[in-house]
Amino acid sequence: MFFVGLITADAPLSHAISEQLKPGGMDIHHAIFGALDDALGAWGERLPPILFWDSKTAPATDEMADFLVSRLSTMRPEPLLLALGDMPAVVEKWGVTEHFVRPLRLGYFLGRVQFYQRQLQQSPDVAMRVGDWIFAPRLRQVAHFENGEIVKLTDKETALLDYLWQARAPISRDELLAALWGYEANLDTHTLETHIYRLRRKLMPPAFEGEDIFQTQQGGYQIHPSWRGDGGAA
Repeated sequence: MFFVGLITADAPLSHAISEQLKPGGMDIHHAIFGALDDALGAWGERLPPILFWDSKTAPATDEMADFLVSRLSTMRPEPLLLALGDMPAVVEKWGVTEHFVRPLRLGYFLGRVQFYQRQLQQSPDVAMRVGDWIFAPRLRQVAHFENGEIVKLTDKETALLDYLWQARAPISRDELLAALWGYEANLDTHTLETHIYRLRRKLMPPAFEGEDIFQTQQGGYQIHPSWRGDGGAA
C-alpha cells in the first residue's frame, strides 16, 4: 500500500484530489487534514512517504514548522515534501522536493505524484536497459553498458524517459505535456521536442546508425522496441 498525506483547507481541492485517489482510480491511499498540527498528531512518528502541504489555506506557526522539519530529518528515507504556496523559512532551508503554483493543475499534480511513487518504490539499484545504457531513475542517470560512462539526466529528462518506458503504446504529445509539464492540450510549445532532442543527443552518439530511440507512431512517442532491454514484451 502506498500512502500520500495532504494538508489543505481548500475544500474543492480536497474533494477533487480525493475523487482521483479513491479506490478504482489511482492505486494510492491518502488522508487529508486541514491543519499541519492535526496531521502530525495523527501520523505520530511515521510520516507518509509523500507529503503535500498547502501553506496558504493551512498555515503553521514557526514552532510547528520546526517540529515538521525535525520529524522529516529523522526518517529514512526522508519523505518527499510537495509544496503549494510559500513555505516557512525553516522548511525552505530543509528542502522542498517540488513547488506547485495556484491554480493547481490537478492532472499535472497527480502525474507528478505517480512519478514520485515509482521513484520511491524502486530501490536505488533498480535499473532498466535502454539500448546500450542502463537507466537508473532514482539516480537520474544512465550508465553505458560496456564502458561504464555515466551521463546525468535532468529531472524532466528522467521523468520523460521513465514515462515512456512504463508505457506499452505510443503516448500522445498532449498527454506527455499535461503529465510532465502541466500544459493544456494543443498548446503551441516546443518543450517536449526540446527534451526529446536532448535525450537523443545524450543516448545516441553522432555516428549512430541504429534505430532512433524514440519512435513516432499513431501521433505519439514511444521507445523503439529495439532499445528496450526486455525486447519490448508486454
